[in-house]
Amino acid sequence: MAQDETIISRDNAKLKFARSVRDGKERDFIFIEGTRLTEEAIRSNIEILDAFVSESASEKASSIIGKRCETAKVAAKAFDSITDTENSQGIVMIARRPETLVEEIDLGKGIVVFLNQINNPSNLGAVIRTAEAAGVSALITSADSTDAFSPKAVRASMGSCFRLPIVEGMTFDDAIDCGKQKGLISTAADINARESYTEIDWKKPRLLVFGSEAHGLTHRELDGIEQTIHIPMANLVESLNLAVSVGIILFEANRVRSSAFRRPAL
Repeated sequence: MAQDETIISRDNAKLKFARSVRDGKERDFIFIEGTRLTEEAIRSNIEILDAFVSESASEKASSIIGKRCETAKVAAKAFDSITDTENSQGIVMIARRPETLVEEIDLGKGIVVFLNQINNPSNLGAVIRTAEAAGVSALITSADSTDAFSPKAVRASMGSCFRLPIVEGMTFDDAIDCGKQKGLISTAADINARESYTEIDWKKPRLLVFGSEAHGLTHRELDGIEQTIHIPMANLVESLNLAVSVGIILFEANRVRSSAFRRPAL
């Protein structure tokens, strides 16, 4: 396609492919929409394949993309057919899905988060962003969790999913066994736990396990966990949002670990 040519038909092959990626029909690719996520993708090492900009936003959007990949200008109605948000900023990218194998990451240092049966993509994305901010080594999701790279999860992660090592599709038992082999202490948040999250030794490498938003972990799963912790709460509140719970615990772990390994001033 000529550089100054505008796509006017929603039946264009590239737009059809973009919709398939958006709708989760192309497992090897991810859908990225909006100025902020585009900037995050360009700053990251992911492979960007295509970029689409609406006529109304073409100059600004093209300047963001620069020479990173080929950019196609799209007529307004045709562009609307590929968007996933109500008020699009006029820029969409298709990138190759980041793939991390468990063998490729160093699970023996720091904290690794394992999410079991997490069904809410916005919650999952928020956890990914929190995990990156708290300096975790990697994040693992179970085989029956939602897609960590769906459009909603990507937006909620605000680009952290482009950088944080994410291993998808592990069973609960495989994740626990993998942690043991790497010297990680399996540690789960459970409202019935005796120890508070502030009372354990966060200097030790851990596999931090969280269950589903609705049901938590089963009795069988908890039996396989080495240590359980809870977050003390006032006013008879029984539970917190998953991302909030993860944030509270991870930043306490980060505080303790940063203090323990900080070099004294000379």
